[in-house]
Amino acid sequence: MKKIKYFIPSIFLMILIFMFSHQTGSESSGLSSQIVLWIQTYLHIPISEFIVRKAAHMSEYALLTLTLIYGFYKNHYPIQKIMIYSLIGTFLYACSDEMHQLFIGGRAGQFTDVLIDTCGGCLTIIFYDVLTKLKYKQRR
Repeated sequence: MKKIKYFIPSIFLMILIFMFSHQTGSESSGLSSQIVLWIQTYLHIPISEFIVRKAAHMSEYALLTLTLIYGFYKNHYPIQKIMIYSLIGTFLYACSDEMHQLFIGGRAGQFTDVLIDTCGGCLTIIFYDVLTKLKYKQRR
């Protein structure tokens, strides 16, 4: 029997993503504006709200993919299945998240956001694959 306890970080992150997606458009924009202001004030980096929002999308889904990898790894799935299942899980959750946003005031579900989210997952898969190969080479 597979152990669901290893997917608790994924479930927690999905709940967190759901809560962010449940914010109205003005609430979400206000949070992004605060982050932009902080970056510009303390890091002295000129950055647009658009970049911050899309980077947040990629980052949260990269992290979701990482937690899914952890769950499948701890359940002893083969490496190929770990990567495929984690990416599929990330893509499907991104799709459901964008559908959820269709019902929130001031928000719009966009397939481009699903692609951005999935790119975050792909970057995690690539990173995981590179680390796995390096670890394998070191053992030889």
